[in-house]
Amino acid sequence: MKNFRSIYIAILFPGILLASCRKQFATMNTDPDAVLSIPPEYEFSSGLLAINNNTGENYWDYDRAIYYWAQSFSFQDAPRVTVYNGLGNLNVRTSNFYTNVGYQLVDVIHQIDIMSDSAKAKYVYLRAITGIPLAYYAWYTSDVQGSIAYTQAFKARYTIPPLLTPTYDTQEALYDTLDNQLKAIVAILKTNQPVTQKDLSANDIYYSGNVTNWIKAANSLRLKMAFRLMKQAPDKFKSIATEVLTDNIGVINDPSEDWTFVEGPYVNFGDDPTNNQAVSGSKNMVDFMWNTKDPRIRVFYKPAPLDKDMFDSAKAQGALPASLAWDGQLYRGQYVNPDASKNTALAYYFTPINFSYKGAPQSLDYASPIQIKLFYGLRDGGGGLVTFPLITYADICFMRAELAVRQITAENAQDWYTKGIEASLANYDAMGKAAALPDYTPLTPAEVTQYEGQPGIAYDPANALEQILDQQYINYYKNQNEAWALIKRTGYPGVNANLLKLETVLIDGVEQAMPRRFAVTYPSTTDLNYKNVVDAINAEQQNPDFSTPDDITGRVWWDKK
Repeated sequence: MKNFRSIYIAILFPGILLASCRKQFATMNTDPDAVLSIPPEYEFSSGLLAINNNTGENYWDYDRAIYYWAQSFSFQDAPRVTVYNGLGNLNVRTSNFYTNVGYQLVDVIHQIDIMSDSAKAKYVYLRAITGIPLAYYAWYTSDVQGSIAYTQAFKARYTIPPLLTPTYDTQEALYDTLDNQLKAIVAILKTNQPVTQKDLSANDIYYSGNVTNWIKAANSLRLKMAFRLMKQAPDKFKSIATEVLTDNIGVINDPSEDWTFVEGPYVNFGDDPTNNQAVSGSKNMVDFMWNTKDPRIRVFYKPAPLDKDMFDSAKAQGALPASLAWDGQLYRGQYVNPDASKNTALAYYFTPINFSYKGAPQSLDYASPIQIKLFYGLRDGGGGLVTFPLITYADICFMRAELAVRQITAENAQDWYTKGIEASLANYDAMGKAAALPDYTPLTPAEVTQYEGQPGIAYDPANALEQILDQQYINYYKNQNEAWALIKRTGYPGVNANLLKLETVLIDGVEQAMPRRFAVTYPSTTDLNYKNVVDAINAEQQNPDFSTPDDITGRVWWDKK
């Protein structure tokens, strides 16, 4: 994991932009580009920051949906029925793409393109690098929606007459476009330039302008995208995977090369999942981690409120069932299934446990709360740094292990599985330290060795694929879009799994299917792009698995049965 950097750019950038606009005000009517003729590297910084600092996306898309759909979280007091209805302002990432991320990154490319040849020559690498996060966020946007405007998007400012009616790229076409663009970007970044390139050390929040790391990030993004094609285009999946793994620079190959943003302590872009409710981990996940002695458990969760002494006291006072025995478990998850709350024998999971302890009244939950500082550094005393992983070395290790066990490559699956575990443990240990988790105990080498030898964790060729996918799922705890996508792509974890199981979700006895995408909405008939949007939706519905636009259990193109 890279060194932490305080993000002073976010503080400086608005002032720079304002000063530049004032200087150029006199010419804004004669040159439509002049009002934004700030150095492209400043807008590059702003575009990158927009990927991680959208609080609306965190709140709606994750805190109200994905964390629960992927069964990583549960509400600490009781599961919520409404989580599975897809209600609220979901799919904020789409508006963020068009109004913030994509808008600014495309403008960086445009501002470079209109420079003089001598100036442009200094920005060859920046122009190419800009295309990598642009491709990432376009893919990320399409991932839960399907068709999006991309090839013709963002052109209104630069076309006469303004292109206000962009056609939509199908998801299948978008995958080809993005892969080709990333491949071309890598070729440019590998080419030595005759002119010294613009120094991006103060503007690039991910890699400080390190070109080699950006090449590896681009190749790693191609690999991650290719995994989505596993069922829909298996030959293309294998071809891309083989190509990037045999590239002379290759993919992310060390934690120091992780595509990760660590935000500064005074500019907190964190996500506070506990904004409206107390949050726990899901029972099955917490139990699995506890039973396998997973060291990440103390990074993900706080200890359960009841220790043995409190448990015994509460039980003696009748606040817990007389038949309930202390089992020594210090971390506890909450049921995900809403119907579990109807089981009176489990009432202590869903209502506060009220008793007296050493003369003081207590009202405690049975389940562990999440470590909120891992998501929002201003909690629990503040001062914590929040880590936003996009693609990490641990991700790559588990992908390579999966490729090997599926016999797509001849690499050693066990070796990459072990490397993935060690990288993930180290990453979350670093996140825990950076977040200044309360009373955090750092990871020890002995714990790593112990964990790797646990039943269900020690590599077993008979269950290797499931083990690899379970580890990737746990590893994606801080990248929940990928945890959710992993379940959709592979079925693991799953309700019928051998190792880490998901709960069957029942509402009044009716089984609920896991949501697989966000709802797609029809535009107003007064929308200038009404026809293209409707045409795109109609085309998506030709896939019977897409279902109706508002059906969040429907499937986008890559999510083939």
